[in-house]
Amino acid sequence: MANDLNAKGVESYLPVLRELHQWKDRRKPVEVPAFGGYLFARFDATQRNRVRVLETSGVVRLLGHQGEPEAVPDSEIESLRLSLNSGAPCTRHPYLANGSLLRIERGPLSGLEGRLVRSANALRLVVCVASVGQAIAVEVAREDVAPIDALETAAAALFPEGEAGACAVIEVPAHSVRRQVAAMQPVLNESFPM
Repeated sequence: MANDLNAKGVESYLPVLRELHQWKDRRKPVEVPAFGGYLFARFDATQRNRVRVLETSGVVRLLGHQGEPEAVPDSEIESLRLSLNSGAPCTRHPYLANGSLLRIERGPLSGLEGRLVRSANALRLVVCVASVGQAIAVEVAREDVAPIDALETAAAALFPEGEAGACAVIEVPAHSVRRQVAAMQPVLNESFPM
């Protein structure tokens, strides 16, 4: 199907996972779709292009809302690509809508965002694709992960909200915010001990 779309000039992306499949006589790594039944395609959503895509063998329908295709944000597709091409172990994972967002700060997955979960003595960052309600989990090291809004959270903790009043510009020394962020690191370590 991806080849047919590419022949029509439609860019497509099929995220795949490597799984170890076992037969009676052997075990072999096999590439399987990360999200069964989903193929991502980039095209102008004109009526003509929609018909061309829908006429492709294997395409059932376009996902969207009220008859209009819904675009998947580029950031979600890039997160999938980064995760799956990193060489780190990846698996399917149930979609997570809640939880604190974290970012990987270093290594081959640097910049990747998701929600952290523990499974079988390993930490995994769950990367979600909201429009299809699917997710994958990629194994990460605890020391590579940091809260996304650590600086904003620390700054907000310094100034609790009060009643609405006049606005004022308040300068906060950078070392004060850094100290607050450093104080948050043990919380992450306690929540996800290794």
